[in-house]
Amino acid sequence: MAVAPRAGSDRRFPDDRTRRIAELIGPTVEAHGLYLEELRLKPGATAHLQVVVDYFSGTDSVDLDTLAGLSQALDVVLDKHAESGPLGELDAYELEVTTPGATRPLTEPRHYRRSLGRTVEVERQGEAPVVGRLKDVDDEAVTVQEIKEPPKKGMRPKAGPETRVPFASIARVRVQVEFSHQE
Repeated sequence: MAVAPRAGSDRRFPDDRTRRIAELIGPTVEAHGLYLEELRLKPGATAHLQVVVDYFSGTDSVDLDTLAGLSQALDVVLDKHAESGPLGELDAYELEVTTPGATRPLTEPRHYRRSLGRTVEVERQGEAPVVGRLKDVDDEAVTVQEIKEPPKKGMRPKAGPETRVPFASIARVRVQVEFSHQE
């Protein structure tokens, strides 16, 4: 199962309860053609369960109809296991099904592949950051076509050299939101 928790510490499912929830809802998320990115459970009088999903590949965004359908399906699964499941000890909870958002940090190779062609800022350990268009991703590094200078309003950015950045030297990568039309 693609959503099964990885061995050792897993930032997507930080504790035993979220891991059990992931195992319970994972098949439903996959049946909707989605990948379970992360679960967040915030306790309180009414607990808040946030289910973060995305497509496995491609560059399309998850649409609202898909999120609504998944939310309804997850309600059924969670209600079915309300007494005996990982949420059974909660008096009440609120379910939120969402996507990671355009500006999330890229942390896994599939995140990079989904962002090919987009402008990114790559913060490197011990070196100046690189801003440019993400051109390639392989098992060891990303390749970025640097932007020489910030473009003037309405102008296309000037392309600079391609820079290969090994994953081991990456501190953080963020997608830059672009409002101009790209060809």
